[in-house]
Parts: sequence; C-alpha cells; structure tokens
Amino acid sequence: MKSSPLNTRSTRFVMVLAGLLIFSCILATSFLFGESIISSLSSPYGCSGVSEHVPVFPDPSEKLKELQDPDFTPRLFDEAVKYEPLLNTPGTQVHMGFYSAKGNHGSLLRLIDSINDGSYLNGTQNRAIWAQGVDGYFPYPSWQQIMNEHWYERSKAENGTVMIFGKPYLDPHPVTFEQADAIWAAYSTRFAEMAELISKATGKPVKVWCYVEGAKPTRIFYNYEFQVLKKLEEKGIVEVYFAKTQQSEWDNPADWMNGTLNVPIHAP
Repeated sequence: MKSSPLNTRSTRFVMVLAGLLIFSCILATSFLFGESIISSLSSPYGCSGVSEHVPVFPDPSEKLKELQDPDFTPRLFDEAVKYEPLLNTPGTQVHMGFYSAKGNHGSLLRLIDSINDGSYLNGTQNRAIWAQGVDGYFPYPSWQQIMNEHWYERSKAENGTVMIFGKPYLDPHPVTFEQADAIWAAYSTRFAEMAELISKATGKPVKVWCYVEGAKPTRIFYNYEFQVLKKLEEKGIVEVYFAKTQQSEWDNPADWMNGTLNVPIHAP
C-alpha cells in the first residue's frame, strides 16, 4: 500500500527529531566528561588538549657524541626538507639566518618571515630558515628535542636538583655550563654546515643573513658558526651579510655589510 504524503512527512519529521535528540545527548555527554565533540572534530589530529611538558635528562657526553657525528648534518637537512621540499629543489634561492646577543633574535625572526611571506605572495622561489626551523612556528624535531633536554637550566642545578618551569627535578646526569655550551655549539655548527647540502641541491649559493650587533667574540656565533661560514664562503657556497642595525631589512642593500671580512666583531 502506498504511503500518503502526510504519513511520509510525519515519518521524516520524527526521524529528524530523533537525530537531533541523539546528537544533543552525545554533545551533552562530551561536555560532562570535559571534552567538546566539536573541538575534537575541528582538530586536525583529534587532540583534546596540550600535554604537560615533561623534560628529559640524557647524558651530556652521549648527546655531544650524537651532535658531533658528521651524519647529524644530513639528518637535520632531511628534517628541514620534510617541512619545505623547495630546500631540495633546483632553482630555489635559500636564505639562512643567524643571530647572537640581546635584541637580535626578534630582528632575525622578522627577516625570516619577511622573506617567506613575500615569496608566497609573489610566487618566487625564495625560502628562509634558521637554526630553530623553517620559520618561527615549525621547529625541527632535533631542535625541539634539544630544547626539551634543558641543557643550560641543568648546568645551574644545586645538589642534583634542577628547576624547570618552576618545578624541581632530580637530574641523573649532572651537566656543567661548559658541556651545555659545547652541546649547543655542536648543534649550531651542524646547522651552518647544512648550507653546503642546500647549495648542492638547489644549484645556488646560500644567502646568509647575520644579526650579531653587540655579540661577544667568545660566544657560539664567532667561535663556531662564523668559522664554518668563512670556509664555505671561500668555496663559493655562501654569500654572507651582516646587519648594520637591528632594523636592517633583507631587501635593502644599504642595510648590510657584505662578506666575512666585514664582520662587525672579529673572532680571536
């Protein structure tokens, strides 16, 4: 027997009403358990919140051994390429940024964003990176790992106890300041060495932008990164530029001093 239009409309109404009632129950239940189903659906990974930070405490000698291994450089390059394949594409003009001393961190981050944002808007193949990552938002896993290991904080431990984000932890592997410095210096050296792999992949010299106004000649930039850049410059792998001020813009040639011979403070 064929259903009447009235019966069909009534059935659809009941089904819609039942569906709304079921969804309302699910939504109410999710709120009772402290999690919104809407937020779960909107998250690209289905994450319901941010996990509490848990520091790790590796042996400093083992960490230094890992970073001093020449194989760490191509590993870091692979991490960068996974974020930005154009770093491994012929014709891309890659820029690498370095900074040292107070106030220069923000200047470099502004330059990195300016190059990358401008490239996306203009459709050019310019890509800028720094030791932390491909930009200020997506760090390399290796850099995130070394940050989670809190080397400098651990070098200030008292009686084996280190304070991290206001919480005390017992460090099973005591760390000296010299070890913490050596670990970060090794990482920075490997990042600078990436320029050779990038230049080989793109077929272009890497443009290196340095904000080092006020930097001490005894710190990591002059003792490690600068030494690598100077050797790579001699081989034609990099072009090195030093900012005259913290306001220097990458697209204004008058804001820069060219070449490692014009470094603001010479390393001893």
